[in-house]
Amino acid sequence: MNFFQDLKQKLEKGMETAGQKSQRMLEISRLSLKIKGKKDDIERMIQKLGREVYEAWEPAKKLEMTDQIEATLTAIHDLNEQLKSLQKELEDLKNSDITVHDTAEKVSIPPSVQEEEPSSGKVEVLLPDQESPRTRVKTVQPGAAVLYICPFCAHQVKNDASSCSHCGQRFY
Repeated sequence: MNFFQDLKQKLEKGMETAGQKSQRMLEISRLSLKIKGKKDDIERMIQKLGREVYEAWEPAKKLEMTDQIEATLTAIHDLNEQLKSLQKELEDLKNSDITVHDTAEKVSIPPSVQEEEPSSGKVEVLLPDQESPRTRVKTVQPGAAVLYICPFCAHQVKNDASSCSHCGQRFY
């Protein structure tokens, strides 16, 4: 019986670790998307700044700092600070360790799955034209659904897939 308890504890810790890793991957993906969005915003602001500088320079062929140019420069600086903050947060998340607690979440078997009376090992087969037996039938409801997730992009993959259909990465 001790073997089964050890196996149960190892499985609980493994499930907890897998859950934490998938949560971490989702968080990394979310931060990566935010970083990409900030970089795109910075590029748009730099293009806007270029147009503003050219428009300010063109009439007199002399460049003067206008309020509009200064506001755009300030906005670019603020976006760069936000980008640095997001990149630091992403690095911290990538470098963080996953901790497994000594006691994993307890999983209880629903009463509908537990056997109320010992089974005799007999299986009855009913043909379509026969009536169902008057004895009580044990119904088994499925436990939790199993989802297979790509370790690189966190999209759902088929259980027998060896590569992700979304990102194309191979995994084993």
